Amino acid sequence: MRVTPWEAIVVATDVAVKAAHVEVGFMDRFSGALIITGGFSQVMTAVEEVVRFFRDELHFDVCKIHRS
Repeated sequence: MRVTPWEAIVVATDVAVKAAHVEVGFMDRFSGALIITGGFSQVMTAVEEVVRFFRDELHFDVCKIHRS
């Protein structure tokens, strides 16, 4: 996941690990990058909660979640 402004990656990480049983694989607060690891459903729950929090609580513009 990539977040701008890059400082917000700390918030995204906090929301993700509180929302589901995931672990932080990598977090770079200087580029705004976050990799979370865990089971597929847990990762999706964490990502969905981060997007919801940024959209509804922080009023950020967010992208749709999609799988490749």
